[in-house]
Amino acid sequence: MTKQPDLAERAFRRRRRQDAALVLPLLGIVLLITPVFGIFSKDTLIFGAPLPFIYVFGVWFFLILLARRMAGLLAKDD
Repeated sequence: MTKQPDLAERAFRRRRRQDAALVLPLLGIVLLITPVFGIFSKDTLIFGAPLPFIYVFGVWFFLILLARRMAGLLAKDD
């Protein structure tokens, strides 16, 4: 038999999830700001697509997956 977490611990976990959800847009901004593209000064192609193109859509996809996961965790508490 597993012990149910008490009310204070459940509230603490929910608050941590909410804080993580608030940090997600900030992470997106940091990853997608213009100075980051200074890394890509060479014309490198991956599967025929420029590296900055792959980077932007890769970060975008990663943020969507994280947002979906966070929404599921927050909805589970309700």
